[in-house]
Amino acid sequence: MLKTGSRGKRIFALVLSALMLLLFVAPMASVLARADEGNSDLEEAQERMDELNEQYKELQAQQNQIDAQINQAAGEKQQVQAQREQIDAQINNTIEQIDVLDERIALMEERISQKEKEMEKKQEEIDALNALFKERMNAMYRAGDNMNTLGLLLGADSYSQFLMRAEVVSSVAEHDQTLMAQLAAEKAELEEIQEGIQSDKQDVESDRTTMEEKKADLGTQMEQANARMQDIAAMEREFLANKEAMQAQMKEVQAEIDRIFQEINRESQSPYVGGEMLWPAPSLSQITCEFGPRFGGSDYHTGIDISGSGAYGATIVAANSGTVKVANTSFTDGYGYGKYVIVDHGGGMQTLYAHCSALNVTVGQYVSRGEKIAEVGSTGWSTGPHVHFEVRKDGSAVNPIGYLQG
Repeated sequence: MLKTGSRGKRIFALVLSALMLLLFVAPMASVLARADEGNSDLEEAQERMDELNEQYKELQAQQNQIDAQINQAAGEKQQVQAQREQIDAQINNTIEQIDVLDERIALMEERISQKEKEMEKKQEEIDALNALFKERMNAMYRAGDNMNTLGLLLGADSYSQFLMRAEVVSSVAEHDQTLMAQLAAEKAELEEIQEGIQSDKQDVESDRTTMEEKKADLGTQMEQANARMQDIAAMEREFLANKEAMQAQMKEVQAEIDRIFQEINRESQSPYVGGEMLWPAPSLSQITCEFGPRFGGSDYHTGIDISGSGAYGATIVAANSGTVKVANTSFTDGYGYGKYVIVDHGGGMQTLYAHCSALNVTVGQYVSRGEKIAEVGSTGWSTGPHVHFEVRKDGSAVNPIGYLQG
């Protein structure tokens, strides 16, 4: 027969071990739950980062293609022309790259901040697990021999008590192992977070350096763009310096175009399609040269020139429905309209779209109002990428503004 004092100690030890198990499981569950918080925010940030990385790659590929087109131009004169034609595309591309880098830097800085907070939480979790482990060890020490696993089991008064104690002992041991494993895992995650923060900081510095380089590139490109805009003044000086020769050239060009329009009107029998005309360059809004007299009255501009940021390669659409009567692709650099399209709208009304880089229609093709017919360029006698838009009524040039929607 066991003494009452010894029996009471064993019962106390058993109860204490069960209480320890309960006290450990609840905080442990809380720590594990906190470990999952904030993961969704980091995942969303990573998704956006992946999108930005892909976007930057595409922009860089476009920039490389633009540079290749300029470098492939044969001869100094052709290369200068290629630079003039591509400058808007370069500027737009560089600005977009800077915007992507700026957003990527902001996103990485936010991610660093989130990871630093996560690192603090992770340290708190490790501290909490360490506290639980110390509490567990202290409780075992206070219990002394009565917490001995073999003593607990052999001190059972019955088989059922033996089984109950065995289950308690097994659970406590299992959770001790879980605690140790979790401590190791938390410390490994903490090291991983610290490495991630360091990597992100290096990426931020790299992006800042790249962005400064892009801003320098943009400054150079803007200077080139300003030089191109000054070409308009240079064009006027060239015209006035060779006034008689240039007037003779312009007269020759206009006579050639007038003959084309007369031929179209002789053949065209259909009535005017009616309605207001659409703006021919949907992505451009700047009129760089108005209709009417220019160069101090020395020349008469028979249309309007439309340009703006990203002009080169921009879409040109049919201002109204009609039939393509001319799709000219042969031209002389520095002379006339370059590549151009003429669309007949019936009733003696035609529109002309000049200095194109590419044509998307053929003679005889019917086009609908707003349908793409060409792309903006700088062919012929041009100061840079723009579309020269004319409206002809019974062969005579009229101000397009009065016919355009809005």
